[in-house]
Amino acid sequence: MDSATIRFTDRMGLLFEAEGRPRIAGRIFGRLLVSDEPRSLSQLADELGVSKASASTNARILAGMGLLERVCRPGDRHDYYRAAPDLFRRTMAERLGRWQRFTEAVGEARRTLPISSARVRARLRGYETAYAYMADAIGAALREWAKGEGSPALATGEWAR
Repeated sequence: MDSATIRFTDRMGLLFEAEGRPRIAGRIFGRLLVSDEPRSLSQLADELGVSKASASTNARILAGMGLLERVCRPGDRHDYYRAAPDLFRRTMAERLGRWQRFTEAVGEARRTLPISSARVRARLRGYETAYAYMADAIGAALREWAKGEGSPALATGEWAR
């Protein structure tokens, strides 16, 4: 890999690590994000200087998160991975789901816990209201965005420039 790609993959590793995920998972994701072709676990391990077992474990984690897809090549027993083609939709749906679960948990706590403090009740109501509002707004924005997914500009990424 060239030095710019190494810096990018390392940066992705640090971003993942800051979110409580394995650094190597971020590095694998970064490498595949800028790869035109799917890569085997051996290729990923060699390029990133990690063991094949670590590459395998972390690639499975990323695939489980919906960030990567495992692909097979006819007549080849190796597994190959690539960044999910609908990555934006998948990651936004996952984040939206987390916000919705948080909103539900806070709302349930507000309704069912024996809370005598007006300050605590107001705090919970504020969180529930804010997160519910944002989840609804983001959900609506994603639905609107999805209407245009078939356009050539979205397919090529032109909309992001």
